Amino acid sequence: MNVTNTTSVTKTHSNDVVSNPNAQLKSEDFMKLFLTELQYQDPTKPMDNQQMLQQTSQMTQLQTNDELKKSLNGLVSQMNTSTQFNSVAMIGKVADIGKDSLLVTDEINSHQKQKFDLYFDDAYKSGTIKIKDRNGDIVKTIDVKSGDKGVKSFEWDGKDDNGNYVDDGSYTITADYTTTNNKNKTTKLGMYPVNSIKFDKGEAYVKLGNNYVKLSDIKEVL
Repeated sequence: MNVTNTTSVTKTHSNDVVSNPNAQLKSEDFMKLFLTELQYQDPTKPMDNQQMLQQTSQMTQLQTNDELKKSLNGLVSQMNTSTQFNSVAMIGKVADIGKDSLLVTDEINSHQKQKFDLYFDDAYKSGTIKIKDRNGDIVKTIDVKSGDKGVKSFEWDGKDDNGNYVDDGSYTITADYTTTNNKNKTTKLGMYPVNSIKFDKGEAYVKLGNNYVKLSDIKEVL
């Protein structure tokens, strides 16, 4: 009996139609077809032993594949669960989502204040935020007053140091600051402490600063 992909299988001497919209046969379907063929075969020309052995072998292979598929799916599910719960160990560490820039466009952001957050891992007494274009040239500097350790919110009006609106494009944001212990440090957009982990519909979300991001979006944990 040759089995090919089909959308339906019709029994001989019957009006019943077995629908198979995905054109896939499981081991149980294969057995039903095999028994149906035996039922309606010509008694004067029964199936030969070689053909029967071949079909029995095919059924055994299908059953083995089904069991292997179930085992692999179970293993993947266990690995995903383990990875998600291991992510709890990230709490208290600093994660980088790999996005250190703001996008400026006429339709969305131009002539509007850009809000962004930066993380300072120590109390600081002064600092300077540097906004650079895609060529690495500084288009805007913003002085930072003293502050405590933590995530701080800032705004940019979309203008350069000369008071002109910048061109459309992507602009990276970093900050150099001096701590109260006179240490010079640098931080950047997209790098924040991990505050908590939550799970929603089987997927882990990490709270970085004031926002949640998918665990898969994190590029590096420091």
